[in-house]
Amino acid sequence: MDALLRARDVARILSLRVSSVYELCYRGVIPHVRLAQGKRRALIRFREQDIEQLVQARTVSVGSRQEK
Repeated sequence: MDALLRARDVARILSLRVSSVYELCYRGVIPHVRLAQGKRRALIRFREQDIEQLVQARTVSVGSRQEK
């Protein structure tokens, strides 16, 4: 099994704040693994493969946007 990433690692990869990573998790945008419920927030981790797929799926190609 691959090593799991922490929220701060994902924040660095995606150039986001850690709080934004948690918000996107709760909205269902970023796939994650919930390990436990902490006092302030859930203990969650991320698979590197899921983050790579997320970035790839949301990458916009040049010329793919149609002008109206």
